[in-house]
Amino acid sequence: MTDRPFSILSTGSMVINESLTPVPGPDKNRVDVIPFIKIDLNTDEDTRGQIQACARQKLIAVFTSANAVKAVTAALQNLPDWKIYCVGSETKKCVASFFGEPAILDYAANAEGLSEKMIQQRLLKEAVFFCGDQRRDLLPDKLRAHGIRLRELVVYQTKLTPRRVTKSYDAILFFSPTAVQSFFSLNTPSSKTILFALGETTAASIRSASENEVRLCPTPDKRALLQMAMEYGQSHPIS
Repeated sequence: MTDRPFSILSTGSMVINESLTPVPGPDKNRVDVIPFIKIDLNTDEDTRGQIQACARQKLIAVFTSANAVKAVTAALQNLPDWKIYCVGSETKKCVASFFGEPAILDYAANAEGLSEKMIQQRLLKEAVFFCGDQRRDLLPDKLRAHGIRLRELVVYQTKLTPRRVTKSYDAILFFSPTAVQSFFSLNTPSSKTILFALGETTAASIRSASENEVRLCPTPDKRALLQMAMEYGQSHPIS
């Protein structure tokens, strides 16, 4: 057994709050944040014009990413008359903070869950999906297969920013399949490193790239994933 801190690498940007530490003392966990992807919001005139045109309509909007919410709200001049479906707690918080809770029609932890909820709404015939260039196929494919017309508007770009990691970590946090791709393009973690995933799709991406133990966070929230890793470090002393 050793007294060294349980070391955690976050492969995505996040705010590290001291209140997340499950045990007293700043040295019980060491968290390094090294983003492996970069998000560029589409701010060109054409995209802004399309968003503002949507804002003049009464429509159903779909967000599966907080980045999409940030990109859209940055282009809006007024609060539109939209009803919204969203995926993930972070996305839901962003939607609620700008559009208000009453604007949210429904929410799910993942795209599959949201697609099922939307399909169950028999009167739903059309929606606008504000997404990134690396969006997954599951949601749009399922909606279209059930006769729901979906207009997609790409409002942000995801760019891989791979880099070599020279330290060895006890745990690594992954929030998206693109971050998994970026990390493993240059790195191979120690076989003892535990890999923590936010969402089933991210977990599947990790398993395809590594034989390390993968732990899936039951809550689709970055803070919950970090908390999970910290608690694991507390209950599994380093030998």
